[in-house]
Amino acid sequence: MSELRVDVFTGIPTVLAPARRSIGATRPGGLPDVAREACPFCPGHEAETEDTVLAIGEPWRVRVVANRYPLLARELAAHEVVIESRDHEGDLATYSPAQALDVLAAIRARLRALEAREDVASISVFRNRGRRAGSSQPHPHAQIATLPYVAPAIAMRDAIARNDRGLLARVIDEERAAGTRVVHDAGDVIAWCPFASHRAWEVKLAPTSECARFSAMDDAELAVLARVLVDITSRLRGVLGAHDYNVLLRDPAIGVSTFFTIDVLPRTGGDAGFELQSGTPVCVVAPEDAARALRDHAGSI
Repeated sequence: MSELRVDVFTGIPTVLAPARRSIGATRPGGLPDVAREACPFCPGHEAETEDTVLAIGEPWRVRVVANRYPLLARELAAHEVVIESRDHEGDLATYSPAQALDVLAAIRARLRALEAREDVASISVFRNRGRRAGSSQPHPHAQIATLPYVAPAIAMRDAIARNDRGLLARVIDEERAAGTRVVHDAGDVIAWCPFASHRAWEVKLAPTSECARFSAMDDAELAVLARVLVDITSRLRGVLGAHDYNVLLRDPAIGVSTFFTIDVLPRTGGDAGFELQSGTPVCVVAPEDAARALRDHAGSI
């Protein structure tokens, strides 16, 4: 039977419809076909990208560059690419925790710099992996885009979080008490399949202690988050195989201090007419079933 659930972080109703799992299912699109020799993100091709904004390591292990095709004009906003690895074939699921920590540390450093700019109202940090997730390059990378206004999705989440300061802590307590949707509880960081998942196999990660925004994380907290993120993506790959997915940092707007989460969203099915017309997500895998399958599959740690 289908069930209507409400996402407490957004107020958006979600339809849980496991019986529709085989209806309209689509296969992942896979990675774009760009050979290592032609990849501008590979070592030795540094001159083929825009200017380097930040580099970690010598030779670099992570490199942040300006996006050649920014979403907005450069005088209005910044748009950067985080080249996560020297390995053209790498991915979060195959990184070591140290590699993932380098990536998160680079993002944290750039956020601290960008949040100080007077022309920035909100920042989107996201990772597209695979054609169906919006990736135009196979080389593993993330993106950081500033906006001179507060994005509507961020404003919606912030309004709820400001009115309910204990929301995240309460959700974590409830998920720990229930246990059925928790995938990995590392103490300082927890990962679970949300009660009102917007997509099949969605996993949400969050620090368990109060942390106003991603840039406020200290080194120890960031290291735990890196380990859990690798573990979750490796579990998803183990259960789903190679698949397209997005990773979204759900940070509050600039000047707002509430909390953040990281959402991992496999793209195993498409948004059809109902979802696009109504704005109501349909999830065809119960989060309790998804969490059970992910717990049963050995992760990376």
